[in-house]
Amino acid sequence: MKLWSGVLSPFSAKVRIALAEKKLGYETLVVPWSRKTLWGPKPPEFLAVSPHGQVPVLIDGDVAVFDSTVICEYLEDRYPKPPLLPAGPEARAACRQLEDEADFAMMREVAPLIQELFTKTEDTTRDMARVATASEALRRRYDALEKQLTGREYLCGIFSVADIATFMLVGFASTFGVVPSDGHRSLRAWVDRVRARPTVAREFEAMTRAAAAV
Repeated sequence: MKLWSGVLSPFSAKVRIALAEKKLGYETLVVPWSRKTLWGPKPPEFLAVSPHGQVPVLIDGDVAVFDSTVICEYLEDRYPKPPLLPAGPEARAACRQLEDEADFAMMREVAPLIQELFTKTEDTTRDMARVATASEALRRRYDALEKQLTGREYLCGIFSVADIATFMLVGFASTFGVVPSDGHRSLRAWVDRVRARPTVAREFEAMTRAAAAV
């Protein structure tokens, strides 16, 4: 297998963690990122398998799969052990919804932090009102996650794609100072639990190093 990915993409990290959890080997093909060009230049061979020009893309033999959620679904179907979705249609649907919530709604809240505090390098160009709005939205999300995690080790019972997707964004936000408060006891315990997994720790540390290097 081959994986087109980016070191600063939480969606790429989600797939890399899923591959590692399933102990699947693969070759990494990197789409570069810089503050000047963002994602690019994009190699023609990458664009040939990525209709939207976005990472990640998984190549498994003659099959090319794009979109992190679709890739994780493909891995779950083709390599079901160990599972990253719970058993039963109802539980699996609920877990997929939580993954979707992270990938879309939560990402919309984290994106302004990335754009204003990381992509922009000059304080004078940063929209701090936008940062404040995003930070407040994330704190409300942490309140909701606290309720979901009370009495649970993981969001869906077992460690799942929902945990991976959510953790990467909580982790991203934490690098900008938006962290769960002392009142988020269940959420903070979950963060520690997920980060303690070697597959997650390795990816989060690599992403942190990459962010510091650009």
